[in-house]
Amino acid sequence: MLNNFERCSKCIQSKNFPKITFDENGVCNFCNKASKSTEIEASLIDNAKIKISDLFDNRVKSGEYDAVVCYSGGKDSTYVLKLAVEKYGLNVLAFTLDNGYIAEAAWKNIRKVVDGLGVDHWVYRPGSGNYKAIARASAVTDVYRKNTLTRISAICNSCISMVNVTALKIALEKKIPFILAGFTLGQIPINAIIYKNHYKFLADSRKESLDKLRAEVGDVVDDYLCIKDELINEVKEYPHNVNILCVEDITETEIKDAIAPLGWVSPGDVDGCSSNCMLNTFNNYVHEEVFGYNPYEMELSHLIREGLMTRSEALEKINDRPEDQIGPIMASLSIDKNDIISVKNVYDSKH
Repeated sequence: MLNNFERCSKCIQSKNFPKITFDENGVCNFCNKASKSTEIEASLIDNAKIKISDLFDNRVKSGEYDAVVCYSGGKDSTYVLKLAVEKYGLNVLAFTLDNGYIAEAAWKNIRKVVDGLGVDHWVYRPGSGNYKAIARASAVTDVYRKNTLTRISAICNSCISMVNVTALKIALEKKIPFILAGFTLGQIPINAIIYKNHYKFLADSRKESLDKLRAEVGDVVDDYLCIKDELINEVKEYPHNVNILCVEDITETEIKDAIAPLGWVSPGDVDGCSSNCMLNTFNNYVHEEVFGYNPYEMELSHLIREGLMTRSEALEKINDRPEDQIGPIMASLSIDKNDIISVKNVYDSKH
C-alpha cells in the first residue's frame, strides 16, 4: 500500500510519480502548474463544446448508426451512453468488450441500461486463452515504455487498445462517423477530447509494443489489436473520436445520481477505482509494485484540482481494494511474484 508514502498536500500524487517535485508547502509541481493554466484549459474546453455540438448537429448519416459507444458498464461510460442518447439525440450502437473479468453486478447494470435507453448492444468476447496471454505478457514484460504508463496500468493499456481497435473496426465496417468513450481529462490529455482516428498513424505509433507482444504471444495478437489492410485500404474518411465526458463539469456523485434512474448501482466486488472490472485491483497492484505509485493518481488528482473530488475521497478510492482478489487473478494469468520482480528490474535498468 502507498498510504504511508509522501504525497502532495493538495492532490494525491506521490513522490514516486515521474518528474514530481514538491515546494516548501508540500505542494507538487503539477498542482502549481495547474493553477496557472486553468484559464487556458477552460477556453479549450469551451471550444471543444462548440465543436462537439457542431459535429453532431451537422452529421451526415451514411449508415444505420450515428455513433458507436464503447460501453464497459462502468459509471462513466454509462453516463456517456445516456448523454449520447438523451442530450445529443444520437442513434448509437453500444459495444462491450467482455474480457472475462467484468463483475456480475456490472453485467446486470449493462443489461438494465441498454434496455432502459433502448439502444442496440454488441458484445465481443476475445478467446479466453488469447486474452489472458496478452494480459500476462503486458504485465510481466516491458511491452510499453514507462512514460506511456503514467495514467494507466499495462494490462489496462492492452485491454483499452483492444476496445479502441474493435470500436474502429465496427465504425469502419458500418460507416459510423463517431466513436464515443467514457474518458475523463485525468485519463487523456486535453488535446484528445476530439480527434480524427487515423489507423495508419496509430499503427506506426504502436509498432514497438505490438512487436513485443507478438514475440511473447504470437501473431494472434494481430486478431485483437490490428485491422486488416483490406478494410483500411477502403477507408475514405476515418471517424471522429469524441470524448464528451471531458466537457461535462460533473462530480462522481452527480454522475451516479444521473444514471440511477436507469437502474445502475455500484458493484460491490470491484475496487474503489473501478465500477465494472475485477482485474483492476490486480492491475493496480502490479503497477505499484513495479513503478511505486498508483496509476489512478493522475486522474484523481486532476479531479481534485477541478474541484470535482476531495483529496480524502481520492485517497479512499485508491485504498479501497479487495486484496483477496489479487492471488486468484495472478493464478488465472499464470503470474507469480518473481515475474513481477523481474519486470520491475527491467524497467529499473532503463531508468
